[in-house]
This record gives sequence, structure tokens and C-alpha cells, in this order.
Amino acid sequence: MFEEMFSTNPSPKAVATSKAATDVADGKVPLSIACKQHGVKEQAVIQYIIDRAEYETTLDILNGRKDIDSIGNK
Repeated sequence: MFEEMFSTNPSPKAVATSKAATDVADGKVPLSIACKQHGVKEQAVIQYIIDRAEYETTLDILNGRKDIDSIGNK
């Protein structure tokens, strides 16, 4: 779902998963509530959060952030 959000026309399910993942990651609501509110599966939200974290860490490494080592540790 995370990769789909980069497309020009993401599916409604991908958008809902993204919104639920953002709500959870920002600490607004627990996972189970976010999933019910947005009508998505918990596993999809968890995977979205993992994929987003991996992507952001990769970007940080490629952009030469000084506080991150070569495997993404801060």
C-alpha cells in the first residue's frame, strides 16, 4: 500500500490505510480503533508503517544524515 501512495491515482484502500497508519504513528488512536474507523486490516496498517519507516531511513542514509549509521541506527 505504501508504494501505491506514490502513484498518480492511489486506490481508496491505499489512502485509507495511509490515514490509519498516520493516526497510529502519530499516537492519535490505537491500532484497532484506527482500523475500524478507516475500514482497513491491522496487518495492512502495520506493513504500511514498516514500509514507510524503511523508506524514510533509506532516504536519510542516502541524503547523508550524520546522526544515522550505514544500517539506519540513530
